[in-house]
Amino acid sequence: MNTPSVRARRTAVRLAAGIAALAVLTGPAASLAAAGVRPAAADAAALPAAADWPTLKAGSKGAGVTALQHLLTFRGRPVTADGSFGPATTTEVKAFQKTQRLTPDGVVGSATWTRLVTTLRGGAKGAAVKAAQTLLKARGQAVTVDGAFSATTTAKVKAFQKAAGLTADGVVGPATWAALLTGGKPAGDRAALAERILAQKQIALATVHPGGRHAGSTARQNIVDTAVGKGALTSPWGDKPNRRVPLDPRMLSGLLKLRTQYGYRLSVSEIVGGDHSGNSRHYAGIAFDVTHINGRHVGSGAPHKQFMATCRKLGAQEVLGPGDPGHGRHVHCAWSR
Repeated sequence: MNTPSVRARRTAVRLAAGIAALAVLTGPAASLAAAGVRPAAADAAALPAAADWPTLKAGSKGAGVTALQHLLTFRGRPVTADGSFGPATTTEVKAFQKTQRLTPDGVVGSATWTRLVTTLRGGAKGAAVKAAQTLLKARGQAVTVDGAFSATTTAKVKAFQKAAGLTADGVVGPATWAALLTGGKPAGDRAALAERILAQKQIALATVHPGGRHAGSTARQNIVDTAVGKGALTSPWGDKPNRRVPLDPRMLSGLLKLRTQYGYRLSVSEIVGGDHSGNSRHYAGIAFDVTHINGRHVGSGAPHKQFMATCRKLGAQEVLGPGDPGHGRHVHCAWSR
């Protein structure tokens, strides 16, 4: 039945819905849309996590903190951009983390960074642009921090990207943000990855060999040498003795993520050093061996099956462990040649 009273009620419902929609569009979301700003959640979905996001917390200082403060302002948590991570910055970080359903600990790590940053290109304006310009300036690019992504800023972004080994397209996306924040070292840079591995206390790198003595080819020395731009050294008794081998960034990234992304505590026994079969991927710099996982020896209660599955998720193509010949007491993870 479509009587006048029914039509009146339907009209009232439509009007109420229209008023509610108008209220949404005239609230904070409308202001963000007008400024060309997407909500943090939308950007987080669009920006993949990078390997090289720094960690900032109370007491930190410098250009990275200034950029953080500009990004907080961009995300609706205004704070003075003074380069000092003080109580006010901690408060705003925690408030932002709560809105993103993150642990509100006031520490800015990868999860928080990926929700703060946004993709910028020519024509963009505002606090996020100031953040990018602040970092560009800190990395030696002469640019004015004015919040306008001009042709000059585009040129400086391209120059930085070229120097950092990134695609020089002038667009500040996740890889460029990460490189700007970490001093121009892209996520795939082997030296940068080696430095990060050395900083992980829960990645134990062997300082001795199970089958001989040679300090220059231990797992730890392989990573130390890589961090300073050298190749990793093979052992003098191996099938390919005394060779310098560049470690593959895919392998280094996988090793790092086992700790930073999946939370494993692990002990690495060998990388390119030690004695392996003549055609071993160790000698190609694309493999490592793990003897302990979460404090338990492989083959004696360590969660090796789950660990091996994680290695495969991280791109390893040759994963061997208990049940495979010669691997009853360690897990071997290797990437493609």
